[in-house]
Amino acid sequence: MKISASKVKCYKSCKRAYYFRYVEELVPVETAQPLVDGSNYHAMLEQLYKEGWYQADIENNPKIAAMAAAYEKYIYPQFKVKAAEEWFECNLTDDVQLVGKFDGIAEDGLVVEHKATSANVDDEYVYNLQWDEQILTYMLVSGRNEMYYTVCKKPTIRQKQNETAEEYYERCCAWYAEDMDKKIRIIKVTRSEKEVQEHKTMLEYIADQMIISEIIVYQKEQDSVYNTKNVFYRNCSNCTAYGRKCEYASICLDYDPKLEYVEFKKKED
Repeated sequence: MKISASKVKCYKSCKRAYYFRYVEELVPVETAQPLVDGSNYHAMLEQLYKEGWYQADIENNPKIAAMAAAYEKYIYPQFKVKAAEEWFECNLTDDVQLVGKFDGIAEDGLVVEHKATSANVDDEYVYNLQWDEQILTYMLVSGRNEMYYTVCKKPTIRQKQNETAEEYYERCCAWYAEDMDKKIRIIKVTRSEKEVQEHKTMLEYIADQMIISEIIVYQKEQDSVYNTKNVFYRNCSNCTAYGRKCEYASICLDYDPKLEYVEFKKKED
């Protein structure tokens, strides 16, 4: 079985959502706007590090273009990345492979992860970042107990009436100069070797549970005791995580695997 940081996070957050995404392999036909924005931001940073420049769509997305411009101005000159969007594969056990992609590898060999946020990049943000288990996953793969986060806050100012996209973009760029430390920063995170090894043990256990759950469903899917809703049960406290409705909410209550749903498509390899 192949696992990733996002796959493990989904399984721990809600087993029902895990079933839809990784067993049934359903993905929304329309991608949520925050995910689109994050993808565009990462794409510009990748191009910046690989080619020394980036293509920004100021007309259609001035706010995300301003984020990339702020990164280029405040972080790029002082922070060098020798590899961008680096794919990795790591054998966790004989049966489990840990896979994923680093946003980058810094010149000193540490993993780099680029974050976009709506919150202030203050001490509270840094504290909360420590709980991100992706940190431990990346440290486990890289063999290093440190890694970097570059964090950029999304502009909170709104486009004015009759203001052009170019004018709004310029105003967003200028917005970063005030209270800059709360808007864009480089954060170095350190964890102990004990924590990393405990995380490895947890990943092995979670992977075993994933395998067992899928075997039960496929072997006993007609058994009322072991149907998918009992094995891949929902976690209702996660239904509105991050302030938005779960992407599988429309099918969660009454899903029929024999039907096709217009709002979802099968994941492409």
